[in-house]
Amino acid sequence: MFMAGNEFEMNSSKVLVLAQSSGCSAYDCEFVSLAQTFNTQLITTDKKLIKAFPKQAVSARAYIEENC
Repeated sequence: MFMAGNEFEMNSSKVLVLAQSSGCSAYDCEFVSLAQTFNTQLITTDKKLIKAFPKQAVSARAYIEENC
């Protein structure tokens, strides 16, 4: 109930392409795809995601340094 109305459907084909090209899991690539859809950054501690998607995924530290 707390999250009601905040669900999003993912484009499975796009997620699988991201996963195949990056070597990251499809689960992780769902978050990358969502960030791309909303033209925003994905703040994560996952170093593999940051390396695979440097324009989309950033560490919390990098985000704070750039935006504060």
